[in-house]
Amino acid sequence: MKKIFAIIFCSVCCGITATAQTTYTLEQLKQLAVDNNYTLNSSKNSIQQAKQTEKSALTNFFPQISASGVAFQNNKPLIDIDVELPEAVKEVLGGMGVGDIPSNISLLKKGVIGSVSAIQPVFMGGKIINSNKLARVGVEASELRLELSEDQVEMTTEQYYWQMVSLKEKKKTLTAMHSMLTELEKDVNNMVRVGARNRNDLLQVQLRKAEVETSILEIDNGLTTTSQLLAQHVGKTGETIDVIVPVELAEGKTVDMPLSLRQDHATALNATPQYQLLAKNVEAQKLQHRMQIGANLPQVAVGALYNYNDFMGKNSNAMMFATVRVPISDWWGGSHKIKKQRLALDDAKEQMQDNGQKLIIRMNNAWAAVETSHKKLQIAHDAIEQADENLRLNRDYYRVGTTKMSDLLFAQEQYQQARDRFTDAYATFQTKILEYRQATGQE
Repeated sequence: MKKIFAIIFCSVCCGITATAQTTYTLEQLKQLAVDNNYTLNSSKNSIQQAKQTEKSALTNFFPQISASGVAFQNNKPLIDIDVELPEAVKEVLGGMGVGDIPSNISLLKKGVIGSVSAIQPVFMGGKIINSNKLARVGVEASELRLELSEDQVEMTTEQYYWQMVSLKEKKKTLTAMHSMLTELEKDVNNMVRVGARNRNDLLQVQLRKAEVETSILEIDNGLTTTSQLLAQHVGKTGETIDVIVPVELAEGKTVDMPLSLRQDHATALNATPQYQLLAKNVEAQKLQHRMQIGANLPQVAVGALYNYNDFMGKNSNAMMFATVRVPISDWWGGSHKIKKQRLALDDAKEQMQDNGQKLIIRMNNAWAAVETSHKKLQIAHDAIEQADENLRLNRDYYRVGTTKMSDLLFAQEQYQQARDRFTDAYATFQTKILEYRQATGQE
């Protein structure tokens, strides 16, 4: 059976050489997914949006400056008054050197008004400070959601990768089996010619060979589909993606149990982005609770105002002022809003505690899955040796005429199934390791 392993291993090497320009390792595929995957790009964009919100909240610390101006032109003065002075007054004014005395006063036919104000918040009930903290929490939460998206993209990448690896290995096993059946067909055909075997044996070999060819075709179709899905996932749509098969798997070697991977789950809980996101939700609810309390506190601001107008000649003035706003009527409804926000905070704390317990259970289950999948891998590896020996014995028995062709073909089928189970067990074990790493917040 060493010959079969040699055929399989050579097929791996030849496949890698033939498609080197489009062949990727698992790590290369993960990096491509990080750089090009739509989901991650969307998450990165969400972080930038959160940062802009944070910068916007920071501007509330600065004075609010505004300017306004009005220019008007009326078809007639807004104020038009006829003035008729007594004769005695006219004589007095005339004696004072006053010339023509107007008999009509007209004002505000046209004019310009302008003002500039600056208001500096002094105390807003903690609204500005807490809103800035809340914006910062929003950025941190977006970064944690990006971590979760990266985990999901990494998992999907591994699943596609191992699916392709599994199909490639199964195809190589089938190719090796096809070569064995081709040789067996020649041997049986010669035996039939000399009358050492009946034609039914030859027909059984040919039927089995056709079944293998059909299976190879089905695997080729599966490889094409998986390659397209993987290419789209890593941002290489339209490219024919191929993957490098791990040498240990290609050579039929098993792997040791990664005992160093095991974590203390209670300690690891704080390192998981899921738990950190729950903590950020509690922090956000606390800040919103404080902001709701602050909305019912007095608000103090100072400011400056400059005015200009030319109603009765050019005129301007400046003033300093301070404002105090006490939301008296808001206290009635505000107390209920505060209680509502307090309940939301309590819910967030309970959700954090409940989901934290579930995350620890998830870690326990993930580690149990690692142990179980490794045990299955060991069993599958040992089964290959048993199936190999069984196939060797049945081949020898058939040559000396002590067994039937159906028994030999069944032994070949068992060997193929043992190889396939080993391939699936290997891929499952690697996937379970990643699931445990992600469940415990490991890089």
